[in-house]
Order: sequence, then C-alpha cells, then structure tokens
Amino acid sequence: MSDEENNLHVSYGFVEKEDDGSEDEIKGTSMPYVKNDDKATDYKYSGFLLMIFGGMGIIFILLTLFGIIPEFFGTPYLSYGVLFAVLVLFFVAGFSSAKSAWSFEKKAKSDNLLEKRIIDFVKDEITQEKIDEAAGIEDGDEPEIMYFKRTDLLKSFIINKFVNIDPDFLDNLIDEKIYDMIFEEDSEEESEKEPAAHSVEKSEEDTEENEE
Repeated sequence: MSDEENNLHVSYGFVEKEDDGSEDEIKGTSMPYVKNDDKATDYKYSGFLLMIFGGMGIIFILLTLFGIIPEFFGTPYLSYGVLFAVLVLFFVAGFSSAKSAWSFEKKAKSDNLLEKRIIDFVKDEITQEKIDEAAGIEDGDEPEIMYFKRTDLLKSFIINKFVNIDPDFLDNLIDEKIYDMIFEEDSEEESEKEPAAHSVEKSEEDTEENEE
C-alpha cells in the first residue's frame, strides 16, 4: 500500500493490522448527529405525555382516596401510596423533559442563525473551481476521493471563518446542504450550457447550408 493510501486510511478512521498477515479495517464509529430542532420536538412531546399521564393518574388516585371513585385495591393507602409516588416521578420527569425542550429550542434558534451566516458566506466566497483547485482535484479521481478532498477543504474554509463551531453540526450542514449547493448547482449549469452550445452549433450549420 502506498504512502498516499496509508494517509487516506488514517485520515478517515481506518486502522489496518498486518502483523499476522490478515488485514482488518476498523472504521471509527460515532453517534449520528441529531439537530437541536429535532431534540426539542422529541423532548417536548415526551415531556407532555409524561406530565399528562402522571397528572391524570394523580387526579385519579386523589378522587379514589376521597371516595368519589370506588377503590380497586384491598389496602388502598399502601397500594395507592406506591402508585402515587410512581406517578409523581412520571410528572416530574415530564416537567424536566419539557424544560430541556425549551433549552434545545434556544440552541436551535442559535444554530439556524449560524447556518444562515455560513450559507451566505459559502455563496459569496466559495465556488467549485476554488475548492477543486485548492484540493488538487484531478479528472481521474474517484468520486469518493473527490468528496473527501472537497469536504475537508470546505471544513477548513468555514472553520477559519467561524471559530468554535461544533464539528458534528458542520459535518451535517455540509452533507445536507452545502456540498450539493456548490457542486450540484455547478454541474447543472454546465449541463445547461452544453445543450445551448449544441444549439448554437446547429444554427451555424443550418446558416451555412442555406448560404450554399
């Protein structure tokens, strides 16, 4: 294996063991990135469900103890006491979850503002030609190699502009929006130019035929 391939494997989390003649590739694993918007939604709904369940259970037990609803257990004070404590825990856990949802909503607003600033910066300062030239992209490169080179350089440009940015947030933003925004748009422009060039050539040929 060449030095370049070794560097590539090390850079992207591959470890190769060749001591016993066998080659094992272990890719670094990490938890998938979850947006703060999604976290806020999950915590909000789970919190509301827990509070509703706990609150309704507490009301039911109180109504039973006051004799409004018939008793279901032989020893109500012991049985309902344990159940009441569990339902209180559910309600408290739901309140805590709803409070966490509010915290994630604040973080999501900050993320959305940062995302807009990064996208504006990319639109104004970064082009496919600039990335490909700086990354040393060649015509014979495999699509996967091109992707890794481009994303690494995109990260460098953005991190130099926006310090202390969450790496997982940046990776997700590049994968979901920025990469396609830069490279697919440029590919579409090139594909639009090709039919236009063919139509110009055809019109010139028709003109020459008419003149003859």
